[in-house]
Amino acid sequence: MAENSAPRDTKVISLILRSLGIEECEPKAILQIHEFIYKYATDVMKDASQYAEMVDRQVITEKDIKLALQTKVGRYFVPPPPRAYMNDIGTMVNSRPIRAYGEGANKLPTGKNTLLNFESRLMDDNEM
Repeated sequence: MAENSAPRDTKVISLILRSLGIEECEPKAILQIHEFIYKYATDVMKDASQYAEMVDRQVITEKDIKLALQTKVGRYFVPPPPRAYMNDIGTMVNSRPIRAYGEGANKLPTGKNTLLNFESRLMDDNEM
């Protein structure tokens, strides 16, 4: 899609990505970001509208929007686990030794378990 014919919101998202150091990305990524922003903003405004209706107001106030945002944070943005917790799990997992196989014993999955289902075999010197 040409830069000049792109919708205004798409241009804004592209500028935000560029300001973050992302020079190039798939057009579908921008569309996905656009859809997320629309859904998130719509959900927040619907909730803010419901909060205003609960107190018999016709106009949505800043407090309604803040409350709606606070209720959405936990559902949309899950923080990563604490670093100490991840270190403890890593230490526990890494404390178990890796199974040692005999020398020259490559344990590769069979063809039916590979990603592209491609079977191969080694050729003897006689077959070449």
